[in-house]
Amino acid sequence: MTERREIIHELARRAAVGFPRGVALVYLIFLLGGLFAFPASGSGVSVVTAAMAERWGNPVTAALVQFLWSGLLGAVLETAELPFRLERRTALWSGVHFLLTAAVFSLAGWQCRWFPYRETWLCLLGLLLLCYLLMWAVRYVGWQQDVRAIRKGVGLPEEPERPAWQKALPYAFLAAGVELLLPWLLRLVDSRDVPVLTGIFYPFLILPLFCFFSGLSLTKRCRRLWLVYPVLCGVLTLPCVFLLYNSSALFQVWVAAIAALVGGLLGVLLRKKRENT
Repeated sequence: MTERREIIHELARRAAVGFPRGVALVYLIFLLGGLFAFPASGSGVSVVTAAMAERWGNPVTAALVQFLWSGLLGAVLETAELPFRLERRTALWSGVHFLLTAAVFSLAGWQCRWFPYRETWLCLLGLLLLCYLLMWAVRYVGWQQDVRAIRKGVGLPEEPERPAWQKALPYAFLAAGVELLLPWLLRLVDSRDVPVLTGIFYPFLILPLFCFFSGLSLTKRCRRLWLVYPVLCGVLTLPCVFLLYNSSALFQVWVAAIAALVGGLLGVLLRKKRENT
């Protein structure tokens, strides 16, 4: 009963934190999209789609509806790590959580008219699944190492303490898979005329998110070796830059390295905060 009460409390806490983050993220996407668009003369940056404003009668009502749905989506996404707090059936509950996330994402997109075509919804849902799997893999690696530390702390039989480079090795393999293989897989299903997946979603969404969260997780396990990780993330982008893209894509080196560095620095701050409490 105590564990269930703790899980419910953590669920409420994370949902409360995720709600404003979801709202901020959605409106930030509209804001950035408006900066790269060519608005009509005298018009400002719209925070809702034209189809949504037409459906709800006016932009203000549409913005309020989008506020609620984007907040709900943020709340669901923020609770993605809760299955790892359970003592059993972690994979099952992670799968259930993803289905819930996909359902909320689909409903929010339908209500807010984010998907002008069925193909748009399928593409974005696939990207959501991809990001979810990447973050799940990062968290799973860290969770396994946490379990080993707990077993050692309570005196249960456990393998000897591994050196830092062995703890960092799974993160290096994940980074190699994301940066060396994933762009080629995305290119197979990408449009030849306008390569949205490899030209926009990968370098501006998937790559920085993965590097940030993996750097954040690695910092908790390696106090000094994590400083090499941002350099590794930047270097691993180079083969695809020259083989799949061209020299104009060299910015991916800095995107990956800076995202991993920021994630690592945040991890250091959080670790020091825990140690001081």
